[in-house]
Amino acid sequence: MKLYCHHCVREHDADAVYCSRCGRLLEPEKRNIQHGTEAQTAALDEWDMAKDQAGPALETKQLPVRKLVGFIPLFLFIGIAALLLSYYLYEARLNDRVLEWQESARQEALAGKYEEAFKQLNKAADARPNFKPVQADLKIVEEALSLDRSITEVEQRLNSDDLDEASTMLEQVKSKLRSREEAVFGNVREQVDNLTTRVTVLQVSAEFEPMENIDDLAREYNQVKSLTGDEALALRQKIETKIADLSYAEADSMRKKKNFTAAITAAQKGLIYASDNEKLTKLYDQIVVEKKNFEQAEQQRIEQAMQKAAEEDLLNQTAAVKVKHINAELDALGDFNVTGELLNAATRPIYSVLIEYTVHDSKGKVITTGKVDATPSYIEAGETFSFTFVVHHVQDENATVAIDHMTWYLD
Repeated sequence: MKLYCHHCVREHDADAVYCSRCGRLLEPEKRNIQHGTEAQTAALDEWDMAKDQAGPALETKQLPVRKLVGFIPLFLFIGIAALLLSYYLYEARLNDRVLEWQESARQEALAGKYEEAFKQLNKAADARPNFKPVQADLKIVEEALSLDRSITEVEQRLNSDDLDEASTMLEQVKSKLRSREEAVFGNVREQVDNLTTRVTVLQVSAEFEPMENIDDLAREYNQVKSLTGDEALALRQKIETKIADLSYAEADSMRKKKNFTAAITAAQKGLIYASDNEKLTKLYDQIVVEKKNFEQAEQQRIEQAMQKAAEEDLLNQTAAVKVKHINAELDALGDFNVTGELLNAATRPIYSVLIEYTVHDSKGKVITTGKVDATPSYIEAGETFSFTFVVHHVQDENATVAIDHMTWYLD
């Protein structure tokens, strides 16, 4: 059989007198008795016996005990409530602290202080291991911290003049950084940009010095023209000066050879990269003037040459053959022997010269006409050649010969 307290519904054994929870007397008229009528009768008998044994003391103390015991549930409730409230306030304060650490870590990371941000997030993660935003931020900061340490190592390599290894490591950092778009990587990106500039400047500085070709130097110049910073600017000026010097030398050499087109091209190539170079600019202007003067003079020469060529052509066509002298003698048989010496006055070789002549007697009467070929057949310019013929039965010792016409071909 089980008993239940009327006040707090605490279950008790059948022989219990007071409630073990609230201390109330388990009165027979307020017992909740189970298991049937027989059990109820036995319980009442037990109560009467206990009451008789307690005597008057039970009667005098019963009321105060009942009052005191009645406050126990309230005390318990207040205590539990206080504990729950304290726990709630503690958890709320801890949540606030976690959020404060997370925000502080974010600010530190944005400022590039990844070590401090990592410490703040670790505290937050220890306090709230299952808080996913903190865990996500922690992974991001860990990656940023790793890249930041790699950048420090790149700087150490550069300071040790290990340019090749520094360049390789920097490319690895760039590769990892390409997949990160978070704002906290801003400081890393800035450091990478600065190191890229520094590495490029060092590489180009080592490469451009021995170069003597403008195109090669132009490629080096293009690598640094978009870089910022004093070192990049100084290097760019050095390359510009070297390009200008090489351009000047080539342009001036072409100018002296009167190859003005090539000279202008060489000067212009240098001015693309060194537009403010005063020496090269002056040379370019000089070449332009000389080219203009040369072209004008050349035009005059061409015109003169054309005129001379026309004159020569006229000469070659109309007066290529000059008669130096003619000798005519009448022999004892009455034959009139004629020889003549001619000159190729043309500017070109001639050939197949044909002479047409007329023989007159002393009274001017035509004795005969004829044609004769000069020899040799091919005559260079300025060379002499001759002809000869005989007129039979002239009988007039005062007869004369006249050259009527000559024809020739120009080679």
